[in-house]
Order: sequence, then C-alpha cells, then structure tokens
Amino acid sequence: MQDEGKSISISQLCKWFELPRSTFYYKNIVRKKRAIDQELESIIRIIIDDNPVAGLRMITAIIRNKYGIKANRKKIHRIIRLNNWQVIRKPKGHRPRVKGWVSRTSTPDTRWAIDTTHLFCGNDGWCHLTALIDCCDRSIIGWRFSRSGIAKVASAALEDALRYRNIKPGMGLILRSDNGLVFGSRAFVDVAKKYRLHQEYITPYTPEQNGMIERFFRTLKEECIWLNNFKGSDEAFNTISKWIDKYNNERPHSALNYMSPLEYRRLRAA
Repeated sequence: MQDEGKSISISQLCKWFELPRSTFYYKNIVRKKRAIDQELESIIRIIIDDNPVAGLRMITAIIRNKYGIKANRKKIHRIIRLNNWQVIRKPKGHRPRVKGWVSRTSTPDTRWAIDTTHLFCGNDGWCHLTALIDCCDRSIIGWRFSRSGIAKVASAALEDALRYRNIKPGMGLILRSDNGLVFGSRAFVDVAKKYRLHQEYITPYTPEQNGMIERFFRTLKEECIWLNNFKGSDEAFNTISKWIDKYNNERPHSALNYMSPLEYRRLRAA
C-alpha cells in the first residue's frame, strides 16, 4: 500500500484485522535464568537435613551466624522454592479447642456436649439425630430428628435444651462439639452467642474428647436402633422418643452409681 502512495495508520490496520495494538507491539523477551549459588544451595541442604522443620528465618540466621555468609533472605527463599524444600504445615485455625480430654463435670448445666448421628429409616433413607447431653447427670436435655442434616435442626435442638433447663445468658455454660460444619454454621453460632455460651471444639480426629455424647449414641444404637428394622422416619422417631424417655427416667447408669439421670439429679437437688 505504501508503494501505491497510500498511508494507513497502525491503529487502523489493527482495527481491520481485529488485532489488539498491544499484540502488534509485543516483543517476546527471553529472560535468562538466574544462576543458583551452588555453595549456598549445598549449605541450605545441610541445614535442612539437620533441622527438618526449620523455617526461612531460622535457616537465614544459621547461614549468617554459623557460616558467616550475609545472604539475602529472598535469595535463600528462591533456592528453597526452586528445589521444593518447603515445609507444608497444616493450618491451625482459630476455633477454641478443648483444654482437656475428659468432658465430665461435677455440676449440672456447666458443660454440655452435642453431636449428630445417622441412621437408616427404610423407605425414607438416611435420617439424622442431633442430641445434647448434660456432662454431669448424663441426661438428654434436647434432641431433634430429621431427614435433613441442616444447621437449623441442630440450632433448634440447642434452643430446646436451653429452654428446658431455663438457661439464661451469661451463666457460663460450656458447649462441646466436634468440628462439623453444622456446629460452626451461622444459625448455630447465633444461638450460642445469644445465650453467651462458650463453644469449644475437640481436636480433629479425636472423638474421645467428646466421649460423653459418643457413648450415648453407642448405647442408643445397641439398645434401640439395631434391635429394630424401621420402615420409615415416623416409626423411627416414635421408637427413639420412647427410648430416650426411658433412658432419662428409668435406665440405670453405671457412671451414676446405677441410678437413672432423673434420680441422680433429684438426689443432688435434695
């Protein structure tokens, strides 16, 4: 076109060919790879072998203090990253953890435990039972049975227990649970905050820290659920409801000197 005496701007050409101008001006620059300091690399490897969990700051300090090399921390980090020598640590999170393994307490309404178990209900498939236990008298103070395991069911069970025991905000009640999503949900936490409960979560993969409610679920399954073949959720609900009433009012408990939770609570109140 220039031979024909026609002058076309680059922007117009790019518009005709639907090509961004940045692409037209782009120049592929081949960057040279930075050479790795072989001496420093070998020293870092020696330090990591001697201190497998050492972090970047500690490695830098050892290099400067022990070996007398004033190496830049970024340079050390680049060598570690290129060799894939980083230590991957599991995040700790910010949930308040239990201070001890044992969940027992000697005073009623000072520590509760909550958990959810699942059971098969014939035509209705898998259903979910959420229950709260008083870690002093072993009584079931609130429970909900549903075909869905949503957070509102667990929060409703908690509210039932709080109303049943007439818990007022600020009484210092501790509520222990596992790390299930339900017990960290907004609906559940809002109820806990409303009554100013102290939520604590067990260490991951240690269900024994929530052993009180876990043992109750085992007893429930051994003495009730596994002895029945439920055809639906309604039948399961009625059977479980009767058994929990019996558990609270009549069933002897070895940890309570073979008294029922109701008898033990009356004895303490006398």
